[in-house]
Amino acid sequence: MAKKKQSYFLIWPLLFAHAFLVYLRGYFLSIEFTLYPYLTAHGFLPYKNILDQHFPTLLFGPFSLPAFLTLNPWPLLILFLVTLCLTDTLLFAALVRFQVKKPLVWLSFYIISSLYFAGNILWIETFVNLFLATWLWLSFSRHSFPRALSGLLLSQILLLRPTIAPALFFFFLGLGAPLSLPLVCGFLAGLVTPFIYLNQYHLLPDFYRLAIVFNGQIYPGAARLLPAKRQILFLLLWLAPVVFALWQKRKFFWLLSLASFLILIYPRFGFEHLQPLFLVASFIWATLSPTPPKVLYLLIVVLFGLNLISIWRHPYGNYFLTPEVQSLAGKIQNLAGPEIYLLGASDLLYPLSGKVPPQKTYLPSLPWYFSQKEFSERIITALSDQKSPVLVDYSATVDGYNIVESSGPIFEYIKINFVPGLKFGNYQFFLPHQ
Repeated sequence: MAKKKQSYFLIWPLLFAHAFLVYLRGYFLSIEFTLYPYLTAHGFLPYKNILDQHFPTLLFGPFSLPAFLTLNPWPLLILFLVTLCLTDTLLFAALVRFQVKKPLVWLSFYIISSLYFAGNILWIETFVNLFLATWLWLSFSRHSFPRALSGLLLSQILLLRPTIAPALFFFFLGLGAPLSLPLVCGFLAGLVTPFIYLNQYHLLPDFYRLAIVFNGQIYPGAARLLPAKRQILFLLLWLAPVVFALWQKRKFFWLLSLASFLILIYPRFGFEHLQPLFLVASFIWATLSPTPPKVLYLLIVVLFGLNLISIWRHPYGNYFLTPEVQSLAGKIQNLAGPEIYLLGASDLLYPLSGKVPPQKTYLPSLPWYFSQKEFSERIITALSDQKSPVLVDYSATVDGYNIVESSGPIFEYIKINFVPGLKFGNYQFFLPHQ
């Protein structure tokens, strides 16, 4: 017992190191976590007013984050770092519960791996990992409430990232996790609650068009982003030891699970989407090994060195909250009226300036949304009263495509129906006719 208490005490330096390295390296607080709670607090409804294809969970809906926790930068940064540290702590508790030898070493491996592979990005998978680590800790509990809670967490994981379902299915089969009535009840409650919310606000048709039809038929082709060869090589090198260990032990369900986690990078590649893979693979490898193998220590040293190089070469700070954005927010605040339309400019300017999109219509400035005639017409209709100013960023690009050019009829409408105003650098205001 004393040894276990000592192990839990020793986790604190690791948690501090994790948070400090994220802060030192720089962090990407994805704008959606600030913008969507802000918009919903101003009466915007998902799918009807916020044209976004994500499922109703943390971004908006009955389980969404409250706006006061997401105001940029400090509350959201603290939330991010606390979430990372909670995930570390719960993963460590799960490793102890599964009687893994030297759990601190394995936790160090997970932290340093996660950080190198885009773990400094606050995105949906940040919370998927928190829920996964909590589920692992609760998974073999004999009591009803922890089992019901674990079922609720599983439902939220699937709502946050539906394509994770095959990977979780094979992982649970390999783990031999028990299926119980409280777990099933918690799972169903977590799935039913968002749909009650959608029905209450008459959002089911809009949800179907965006989250089902657009996600399934349009988004995969329009938003595809492939990995570079270097990224594939690094990922394969990281996976090689755990795959070899699984093959030796004939753990084929877990091999299928790791392979299925790769679905998460489709259609847009990004290491941040693979965060659940790094957590589960670290846990699996730890449970297979009677003691940490020598290659594990080598990987920890190499990845730690690579992280230090990244910190030295690319010190991002708060990536999205730049001095330029802060300066723009001040200029927008001085404009009359509560509304503005941003074309290509950072959507963080809405909450920073206290403004909202015109006519309660928000559309992300992304090529795959602009390619849809229905969405473009919604924006043009919202601008048709010609009462809201417009800010255009001519230099904004996504995947090499210029945002203004991708907007097509939207920018053409702005040029014809609005008066060009102040221009500074790549930005230009367009003002309504007086």
